[in-house]
Amino acid sequence: MDILEILKTSSNEILPEDLELFRTELAVGEYTEEYKKKCIELIKKLENWNQDTKPAKPANKKNFASAMNVNTFHVNPESSVSFLEQFKADLNAMRLSEKYKSSFRTYIKNHTEFNENFVDTNFSIFEKWEVEAIISELELSEQFLEKYFSVLDKDKIARYQLFSEHFYQKHFSDLDAETVLKKGKNEWRKKENRSKQFDVFLRLKGVQY
Repeated sequence: MDILEILKTSSNEILPEDLELFRTELAVGEYTEEYKKKCIELIKKLENWNQDTKPAKPANKKNFASAMNVNTFHVNPESSVSFLEQFKADLNAMRLSEKYKSSFRTYIKNHTEFNENFVDTNFSIFEKWEVEAIISELELSEQFLEKYFSVLDKDKIARYQLFSEHFYQKHFSDLDAETVLKKGKNEWRKKENRSKQFDVFLRLKGVQY
């Protein structure tokens, strides 16, 4: 589907529900970042224009088309959209999609802008499952893990994150030993890679993995 072409040439025929479908398609479809940026910018302009005009009773599609006449405002397809704005639009679309969870994980992997700093700055916009997915897919620093430790899924940290022996000792009671030492990603889960101090710590705790 050439969404950009539709937005440019048929804006006066597009219904509000069409715009939502376009958002979903852009979030889950295979489109370049530049293509998506142009489309999102046009979609936002159409939505804003529709909100400003607010026709009292759009009895049919013809009335809506009149309110949405693209010739009444200037669209710049080259104008840039920040990654945060684009992500919020994509996230809303993904949440409405049947492929929500797989699309979200794919999004994390395919966007270099989606990193620890971005997550930290915008932590409040994520829902619980999304945070769990982020812990599973992104390598996060101990500083980040410490900052949000109280609200993060401890099993996901134990299973997917890299952290030091010291970090594990500090959070020993919260991070399951079997998960950390048998299913985790840290090199020191193997006995030959542990420091003597850490080895003693584990023995004192009764851990024999």
